[in-house]
Amino acid sequence: MNTKIFHKITILLFILLCTPQLLAQPDIALGPEANDSPWIWNLVIALIVLIFTVASAALPLAAMKQWKGKWSIAAAFPLAVLGAWVTIIVLAKLQSFDSHRLWPFEIFAWSMINMVYMVSIMTIKRILDKDSLSN
Repeated sequence: MNTKIFHKITILLFILLCTPQLLAQPDIALGPEANDSPWIWNLVIALIVLIFTVASAALPLAAMKQWKGKWSIAAAFPLAVLGAWVTIIVLAKLQSFDSHRLWPFEIFAWSMINMVYMVSIMTIKRILDKDSLSN
C-alpha cells in the first residue's frame, strides 16, 4: 500500500517538475492575451514598490520631524541613501536601457532595509533615553 502511494507521489512530482520546461518551449502557443499581460504585471510590481517605498520613507520623515540633533541626522540617512540610489538608477537607465533591469526590487530592498534600520535606531534611542532618565 505504501509503495503505491510513493509511486503516485513520485509521478506527480515528476510531472510538476517537468511542467515548467514544457511551458517554456517557444513553439507552444499560449494565446494572444499572453503577450498583452506583461505590462499589467509590471504595473502591479511598480505599484507595490511605490506603496512600500512611500510607507517606508514616511518613518524616517516622521522621525526627522520629532527627533533633534544627531538623532535627526540618523533618521535622514536612509533618505539620503534612497536619493543617491535613485539617482544612480536614473543615470544608468539614461545611459543604457538594459541596466538596472530589476530596479523595482532594488528599491523594494531599500524599503525593507530601511525598516530594519529605523526599528534599530528607534530601539537604541529608546534604550538610551530610558538610561538618561533613570540617572
